[in-house]
Amino acid sequence: MDDYVSTQSTPGSFGPPDKMAPGSPSQDSMGDSIPDDTLAQIKQELAMISTHMLTKADSGGLLQELKTAIREEITALRTDLSAVEVRVEALETEAQACRTQHRAAELATTRQGNMLLSLRRQVEDLENRSRRQNIRIRGLPEPDTTPLPDTLRALFRQILGQEGPKEIQFDRVHRALGPQRQDGRPRDVLCCLHTYSTKEKLMAATRGMTSLQFRGSEVSLYQDLSGLTLDARRALRPLTTTLRDKGIPYRWGFPFSLQIRHGSTWLQVRWPDDIPRALRTLKLPNIRVRNWLLDTPLAPRRDPDAEDRPPPTRREEARSPRMWGGPSGAEE
Repeated sequence: MDDYVSTQSTPGSFGPPDKMAPGSPSQDSMGDSIPDDTLAQIKQELAMISTHMLTKADSGGLLQELKTAIREEITALRTDLSAVEVRVEALETEAQACRTQHRAAELATTRQGNMLLSLRRQVEDLENRSRRQNIRIRGLPEPDTTPLPDTLRALFRQILGQEGPKEIQFDRVHRALGPQRQDGRPRDVLCCLHTYSTKEKLMAATRGMTSLQFRGSEVSLYQDLSGLTLDARRALRPLTTTLRDKGIPYRWGFPFSLQIRHGSTWLQVRWPDDIPRALRTLKLPNIRVRNWLLDTPLAPRRDPDAEDRPPPTRREEARSPRMWGGPSGAEE
C-alpha cells in the first residue's frame, strides 16, 4: 500500500492521480531552443522595418503632396475641357452654317434643274419649229440618175394628184450626210418645202396610206423631228404599243407631249411623272418607261458604219445638218 501511494502520487498532493496530458513547453523553454544568430537576424530585420516605417508627420506630408498633385491635374483637365468645349461650339456653329448652305445649294440646284428642263423643252420646240417644213423620205433608190428635186416633184404629184400646186418649190433637198451604207439600203432624203401648206397636204395624204409605191420601191414619208423628240418617242414606245393593243387613240403634240384619248377628254403626258397618273386613269397595268429627261444622250448616236467612214472634211462639217438633217429614225 505504501508503495502504491509513493509511486502514484506526488509529494504534497491528495486524491487520485492527475490524468491530464503533460503540458507544452513554455516560451522560455522555446526561446532557449532558438539559436542566437537567428535571434540576432530577426532583431536586425525588425530594426530595419521600424526604420522604414512612416511617421505621422511623413504621412501628412505625403497626403498633402497627393492632394496638390490631384488638384493640379483637375485644373489641367478643366482647362482642356474648356478648350474642347470652345472647339465643339465652333464646330457646331460651322456645322449649322454648312447645313444652311447645303439646303440653300440644294434648293438652288433644284431650281436650276427645273430651269434647265424648261430650257431643254424650249430648245427642243424651237428645233422642231425650224424643221416644221421639212419632210424625211425613206426608200428612194440610191444612186438615182434623176436629180433629187425632180424625183421628189414626181413623187409628190403622185401623192397629191390634182390637189397639189402647179409648181412645188424646195428651199433645200439633199440626202442624209455620210457615205452610202454598206448594206445597200438607201440613205434618207431630206427636203425643205417652200410653203408649209404643201408640206401639210403631203403629210395628211400619206397618213392614211398603208403602202406607197414609187418607181418600183416602197417609200415612206416622215415628219423631220429633233433628236430629243425622237429619243422621247422611243422611250414612250412601250406605252404607245400598249395603247395600240388596247385600241386607245393617241396623238403627238407640240411642244412635245403624248395626248391620249379618254372619253371626251385628252390626257397629257409631257413629263415622266405624268405616266403613273395616266396609267391609273386608263386602268392600265404598270408599264416600265425610261426617263427620257435624265437618260438623254448628249452625243450623237454612233452609226455602226462609222468605223469605215473617212473623217469629215471641213466642207462637210460646214454642212452639218443642224436644221435640215438630224437623226434618221422615223417618228412613232
